[in-house]
Amino acid sequence: MRCLMCGRKYRSDGSLAEILLREDPLCEKCRGQWQRNHSIRRLDGIRVDSTWIYNDAYAEALLQFKELGDEALQDIFLYPVVKQLKRRYAGWTLVLMPSSAHKESVRGFSHLKEMFSCLGLPMIRPFIKLADTDQKKMNAVSRQEMEHLIVLKDNAVLPRKIVLADDVITTGSTLRGALHCLDRKKHRIRIYACASVPRPLP
Repeated sequence: MRCLMCGRKYRSDGSLAEILLREDPLCEKCRGQWQRNHSIRRLDGIRVDSTWIYNDAYAEALLQFKELGDEALQDIFLYPVVKQLKRRYAGWTLVLMPSSAHKESVRGFSHLKEMFSCLGLPMIRPFIKLADTDQKKMNAVSRQEMEHLIVLKDNAVLPRKIVLADDVITTGSTLRGALHCLDRKKHRIRIYACASVPRPLP
């Protein structure tokens, strides 16, 4: 088996950690560069759970998967916590945050759908992003303004128990925009982002 990031071949005489984690699509060295997130954050009063700190190793993997179209990487983001997340969100529906129509057309696939498919949970995409903007090129103020560009599709029907799911949370603008479209008295809402930038949410 070869690591999907560095291409290194797993050896049968590897370390104990590699033997125990041999099904991980990443080798011990590459996985070791990913930093687990142990902090608890809140967005508009709702707890935000995330597995990883958004560091260079995670960013490189996300770029290769999301922007370079390496769909083989879809399982590396959640592999170590699949069982945990399945238990945590059993009976809930994942609500995937919207990408710009142009970006998704260029990619040819929904990166969030592929990333979260390993959980085997129901997924829906009821939101639309009104502007084709690249958030990586935006400053913090412009990102915060993004929350006004997220709208619910006409006639969208949402189940009662929903998890707003995204790949990375930075300012929280996309998730906050989704929250503003929802009726908190009608829906039970949780938030999960695969990775988060280690700074307080505004």
